[in-house]
Amino acid sequence: MNIYIVDDDAAIVAVMTALLEAAGHTVASNPNGADAIPEIVAAGPDCLLADVMLEDMDGLDLCQALREDHGMTGMRIIAVSGREDDESRRRAKEAGADGYLAKPVDVATFA
Repeated sequence: MNIYIVDDDAAIVAVMTALLEAAGHTVASNPNGADAIPEIVAAGPDCLLADVMLEDMDGLDLCQALREDHGMTGMRIIAVSGREDDESRRRAKEAGADGYLAKPVDVATFA
């Protein structure tokens, strides 16, 4: 599976990448949501892991832009956030996310 990660925390990206690659996935990443959009559209990954709280662009705005402006309807999008409340999960779903993953990731079950 081809997976794309958008997260501005280099340590989180390193952990996710290592776990996913160890499970046999191909991983690409970008810390900047706006810069990632053309890369994601061009690559057409199977899954996107998008941090909700990015510095340049809200991860939910990224999700919505990919779904609505770029027609990325077949790609699975997982919102990743340090918040675990129902409101955050609801907002992610409304933005077009298929799932929600709370940080820090559980190394034993992540990949």
